[in-house]
Amino acid sequence: MNPETLREVAAVREVEWAKQSDEVSILLHQPELQSSQLQGAWKLIHDRFLCDPERTDRPVRFAANDLTIHSRSGAMTLRDVGAWLRPSGNSVEAAVQCIPANYQLDSPVTVKVNRDRETGTPKTKWVLDTGRTPLPCSALADYLPALDALGSEAEFIGTMRWQSDANEWIVDLSGATFDKVALDRLFEKQSHRLSGKATIHLDRCRIDPSQRHSDIVGSIRAIDGRIGRSLLLSAQQHLGFEVRFPDGVDDVPYDLLAVAFNINSTQMELDGICHSVPGFNNLEADTALCLDGIPMVRSTDTDLDALAVVTAIAPSHSVMVPLSNQTGWLTNIFVPPSRPLPGAQSRIRSATRWQGGPTIEQPESGTRY
Repeated sequence: MNPETLREVAAVREVEWAKQSDEVSILLHQPELQSSQLQGAWKLIHDRFLCDPERTDRPVRFAANDLTIHSRSGAMTLRDVGAWLRPSGNSVEAAVQCIPANYQLDSPVTVKVNRDRETGTPKTKWVLDTGRTPLPCSALADYLPALDALGSEAEFIGTMRWQSDANEWIVDLSGATFDKVALDRLFEKQSHRLSGKATIHLDRCRIDPSQRHSDIVGSIRAIDGRIGRSLLLSAQQHLGFEVRFPDGVDDVPYDLLAVAFNINSTQMELDGICHSVPGFNNLEADTALCLDGIPMVRSTDTDLDALAVVTAIAPSHSVMVPLSNQTGWLTNIFVPPSRPLPGAQSRIRSATRWQGGPTIEQPESGTRY
């Protein structure tokens, strides 16, 4: 139970505990975790065990059968769960291994956490390695809200490395893949529309905000979706794409969207790679989006600032902000607009007290509004 919110963090049907001279063994029967409370559970384990040498003076082994994680999208059960804590000098390592119950593969998902007190500033390093087992993002969506934006079917395959201390963090996702990403869910809160099922692969991905450095190389491939005309226009204006606009006003369907990206801190390159996908090899080398075998969007050799992506997806009511190291903190005080500013005409606020605006005419018979 969380002592502040009084919400359930975890539940265990039965616990078996064995303490020996050199090790502690714990067996958990049918444990259950609430995904929304994982942040508090992690903080408890991190602060009380990994950061407290007195509590990690001997190894501890955990085993659990059928660990269930509950989230808003449902429940995920893990089998063959094993964990341990190993103190070693000025550091302590914790690890967890498990396999999603609905996967037949015997390749476990592994999480390792290391707390290093060797230097003046203790650091926590952790590694998530899924092996060959896809990990549903929905299971951790309540803990990491960014994963919720990928959709209920999204899966993560690969390795994630994270390092943090009191003030800084570094993340490395090199070689990782996000599969079955729902683009309509990802763009749900954006002013532009984009749909389709996507696979995002990261050949290299290391982000170090303290050093103002990002090295991200990868690709996105999506199939059978639709793209809004406003997003096509924005991609043409801000990302250097050549766009072939079809007649009409509706969103544009596509068979394949495929773009390779290379982001090096402040600079970015975007290249259409539809021709590299089996079945589309006859397309021109710079095709980024196609329909019925016809290139609709093509990349160009345009030098881009990395922030051009932000400009491209920004809503029309966005304002230009002179952002720099010296002014960045001011965005916490002077908040940019979250919706269009009101126009010159006032809105109708009451049927009894007229406050301006055009008159409303009686609709013709049979007309619906």
